[in-house]
Amino acid sequence: MPVVYNAQIPIEEFDFIVIDECHRSIYKLWQQVLDYFDAFLIGLTATPDKRTFGFFHENIVSEYSHEEAVADGVNVGYEVYSIETEISQYGAKLKAKEYVDKREKLSRKRRWAQLDEEVAYTKKDLDRDVVNPSQIRNIIRTFKNKLPEIFPGREEVPKTLIFAKSDSHADDIIQIVREEFNEGNYFCKKVTYKTEEDPKSLLAQFRNAYNPRIAVTVDMISTGTDVKPLECLLFMRDVKSKNYFEQMKGRGTRTFGFDDLRKVTPSTVSAKTHFVIVDAVGVTKSVKTDSRPLEAVPQIDYRTLLYIKTMTVKQHKSEIHDTPRVNTNKILKNCYFRCKISYQTLNIT
Repeated sequence: MPVVYNAQIPIEEFDFIVIDECHRSIYKLWQQVLDYFDAFLIGLTATPDKRTFGFFHENIVSEYSHEEAVADGVNVGYEVYSIETEISQYGAKLKAKEYVDKREKLSRKRRWAQLDEEVAYTKKDLDRDVVNPSQIRNIIRTFKNKLPEIFPGREEVPKTLIFAKSDSHADDIIQIVREEFNEGNYFCKKVTYKTEEDPKSLLAQFRNAYNPRIAVTVDMISTGTDVKPLECLLFMRDVKSKNYFEQMKGRGTRTFGFDDLRKVTPSTVSAKTHFVIVDAVGVTKSVKTDSRPLEAVPQIDYRTLLYIKTMTVKQHKSEIHDTPRVNTNKILKNCYFRCKISYQTLNIT
C-alpha cells in the first residue's frame, strides 16, 4: 500500500533519519517512507553500489575502508587458496551411447539413461545442468588434505561455510563432505530456506556450539549474518556482483577473542587473526559488476508478487514525471581498498 499523509506522524516529525544497510533498504516501500519525511537522510552501508550513491547524490560524508578496519583491529584480513581442476576450468564431454545417471531437479529421482549423442558441457553448466560428483569430491578431498597446511596445529576442522549454487547442489556437497571426512549428520549441515530443520536454530548451533563444523548455504547466510568463529569460506559458486561478493566475504571478517574461539574450536592457540577463502570456481579472479542481486523471498505467493509488480510499475511511471533524473552513470570513486592477499594455487586433475 502507498504511504499517505498521517496527521499523527507529520512529515516534520524527525530532524534526521539513519538508514542502516542502505544499499538495500532505500527501495520499494521504504523509499516511500523516506520520501514522506522532510528530514536529513544518513545512510550506513559496507557495500554501496551506483544506485546507493545516486540516491544520496554522491554525498559521501565519511568512509572507513576494510584495510583501515584491519589495521585498527576491528576486522581481520584474509588469505586466498585456489583449487583448480580441469573440469572446473574447461568443462568436459560425455560420449554418445554412454549410460548416465539422470536426476529430476525437484524430486531428485534418479534413473539410468543412454545418451543418443555426445554432450559437451562448460564450467557454467557444472552443478546446474550437469552434476559431476567426482568434481565435487576432488574439491572436498583437496580441501581436507590441505587443512593441516592452511591451519597448522589444528585438531578439528575450522568453522567453515560453503557457498553452493543451488539447494540441490548443497545436498550433493553435504553428502560428499560427510563421506570424505567420515563424519555423521551433525558434522555438516545445510542452512537454507528449504532445510527441514529450523534455520535459526542451526545457525545458533553453528555460531555457538562445537558442531556443526561445516555449514552449506546458498543465499541465506550470504549477507547480514554474524558468525564470529567462522574462519574459512569455501566458494563452490561464482558471483558476478561485486557488492554481493563483498558481503559474502564479510561473513569471515569478524574478530573473535582467544577464550571465545577456544569454546567452539578447542585446539586454537590464539585469537582469530585472519580468515581463509578457498576458491574452487575462480570467484576471486572473475570480473565483477556493480549490479545489486535480487533478494529472494521464498515464502511470497504469486498473487502478492503480481500485485507488487503492478504497483511498482505504476509508481515508476508517476516518478518519471515528478522526480528529476539523477545521473548514476558517472564513474564513481571506489570507496574501499582491498587488503593485500596471498594466493596459493593447488592444481589437481
